Amino acid sequence: MSEGKDGFVPNPVLAGLVGICPLIAVSRSLAEATVYGLGAALCSIVLGAVAPPLRSVIADRLQAPAMLALSSALALVYGFLTRIYSPTIAAGLWIYSPLLAVSGLSLSTLRRSSLPGRIGPDGQSRLGAVAFEAVMFLFSAAFIGAAREIVGLGTLTLPVPGPDLPRLYVADFAPLRILVSTSGGFILLGFVIAAYRTLARVSGRKLP
Repeated sequence: MSEGKDGFVPNPVLAGLVGICPLIAVSRSLAEATVYGLGAALCSIVLGAVAPPLRSVIADRLQAPAMLALSSALALVYGFLTRIYSPTIAAGLWIYSPLLAVSGLSLSTLRRSSLPGRIGPDGQSRLGAVAFEAVMFLFSAAFIGAAREIVGLGTLTLPVPGPDLPRLYVADFAPLRILVSTSGGFILLGFVIAAYRTLARVSGRKLP
């Protein structure tokens, strides 16, 4: 994600299309989407805080594998914590939980952290921009997961601890079941992206 001169950091999902493939795969419910989004956000913020000082003490030729190892370790720890928190959600995330190590958000954070200085050209803290991107990624994941589940299944699964997840029945029928499929997820995301870009254009924000 680019850093604008006015300090505006676009939504990484809706503007930069960061990490949309795994996000669509796991956002069949509010619970799975929220836990995945939280993992991506936490890994990104930790990388943004730790990567810059580590780069100053690690040889240039070792920086790339060291950052990848750090990202993998964070994803591994989060995966274990997810299994403790809720085995059901962990099973739903499947292979996409380890892939947090190389998610689009983590790679975007590492790229931003590799730039010289702690302050970007817009005068804003780079770590602050990373944190904002992470929060917006989490918000986007939760919103898309909730929308797909409500409209596609008529339910809302809450991300609470334990093997049994409470499910709220919003409707007694599935209004548009296609939304819980992969193709339906991309269709919904396309409409949300179009709405976000329209609002940004109206407000005079420049998107990539």
